[in-house]
Amino acid sequence: MQGEEFKQLIYNLMLGEINLEEYPVKESLYIENEFCEGKICDTAYLEICTAKQKLCEKIGVYEDTDIESIIDNYEAICYHLCMKMFEYGVLFSEGNKE
Repeated sequence: MQGEEFKQLIYNLMLGEINLEEYPVKESLYIENEFCEGKICDTAYLEICTAKQKLCEKIGVYEDTDIESIIDNYEAICYHLCMKMFEYGVLFSEGNKE
């Protein structure tokens, strides 16, 4: 497995989106689920959900498209940065840059 498929696997492992009981992969021995209880991503995500709920309550709705857009676009930015960071890590580990 290489390239985009490998990057996506690593990303999904970090998000905890792979059921390792049904789909065990050797990379899971090295890649942590960053959304496990108590980890920084778990705590930050819970704070996002709480803030979203409070905002929706303030404006008197169950869900708001603008709030969802903010969250979705921030997730897109994070995804893009993660993929680029992976590519830069590969580039520098191969000795292509000093």
